[in-house]
Amino acid sequence: MLASVEVHGAEIGVSLVFGVLCALIASGRGRSGIGWFFVGFFLSCIGLVLVLVLPNLKEEHEGHQNHQLEARRLREQLAKERQIADQRHSQIDRRLGAHDQALGLRTDEAPELAGYAAPPELPDRDLWFYARGKERLGPVSADTLRHLLQAKAIDRGTLLWCEGMPDWVPLAKVEQFGGDLA
Repeated sequence: MLASVEVHGAEIGVSLVFGVLCALIASGRGRSGIGWFFVGFFLSCIGLVLVLVLPNLKEEHEGHQNHQLEARRLREQLAKERQIADQRHSQIDRRLGAHDQALGLRTDEAPELAGYAAPPELPDRDLWFYARGKERLGPVSADTLRHLLQAKAIDRGTLLWCEGMPDWVPLAKVEQFGGDLA
């Protein structure tokens, strides 16, 4: 009888150790310590293996937050650069207007250009910006991005953006480049 109690006591002790180990590891990985205590307590070694195999939720959450911060920073940088470009454009228009007025000309309605059509605009959808570290590069064409991907200058995690997209996204999530990743 006493030997039986000692055996059951030892089994409970081992189960408690596995339960505590699972709880500590799980809480360090962003999971419920209490829930994993019971998994470790009842499944012992199997519970420990399970908690070690499951992905670290803290790392995934931090990676997602870093991605969101980087995308926000790139959006702000792009907006700032657009604002600067708009200011330069308006300054150029004012200067050209002042020159036209001083010379008594209207270069915005030049007669030698009257028969020519305006050059076609590049489609915004084919011009991409990409991020390398904290640097925003572009605009480049989709073909250029494919060449950079083949040359391993960029990878599937490189953040991309083009006109019409609400946010920067990893290259792996852009349908247009899905076939290039295979």
